[in-house]
Amino acid sequence: MPAIFMFLSAIVGPLVAKVLTSLGIGAVSYIGITVLLAGVKTYLIGEITGLPGEILAILGLAKVDVAVNIVLSAVAARAALSGVNLSTGKKTGIGSIGG
Repeated sequence: MPAIFMFLSAIVGPLVAKVLTSLGIGAVSYIGITVLLAGVKTYLIGEITGLPGEILAILGLAKVDVAVNIVLSAVAARAALSGVNLSTGKKTGIGSIGG
């Protein structure tokens, strides 16, 4: 019986430490990315709303708002993958990006 307890404690201890470390890194990364992207989005909206109406109409027709949303989403996805790479120690590639 003591051998089983020693075996399980040898396995569970490092596993719990790894899980808690991964959760901590993930939480910090998520909060940091959320705050950063919210600041960028607020800045962009503030700058765009100061433009004249004619230019805003052209930007609306060109779907610039959709393009900005796609770029910010790509930044968030890339940052999330970087956080996963840091926590697991594995390299996750997206096509040819990230070499």
